[in-house]
Amino acid sequence: MKIKEQEPEGFPEFWSAWRPFMRKNDGRGEARTTYRKHILAGAEPADIIDGAKAYLRSLTEREKPYIPLAATWLNREAYADWAEHEREYQKRLAERSTNVVNINRPQPRSKWAMEYEARKQAAE
Repeated sequence: MKIKEQEPEGFPEFWSAWRPFMRKNDGRGEARTTYRKHILAGAEPADIIDGAKAYLRSLTEREKPYIPLAATWLNREAYADWAEHEREYQKRLAERSTNVVNINRPQPRSKWAMEYEARKQAAE
């Protein structure tokens, strides 16, 4: 009888993101072992989780049936490529949700607005 391994830091979050896309022969045990191996080798759990989220969001409907096994994806170290994409995406979402206008950046103006202002100044 095999004793259940303790899940490494961040693995439940990684697996909850991966599970809806997993293939029927994708195993949690193998994914957990591979995940732990990468964490022990120095990978950051946040990088793996963010990379998985960005990768999974990028899949088209045509690509979803061909998704690699979680362990295979981890062994490719694909998370290193995708983690930055996720952070940029989260940053854009945060900027949109706060609706902050950067006052230091010139805002685009239409040519009609510029013509109106020119006429207004000429009339003065």
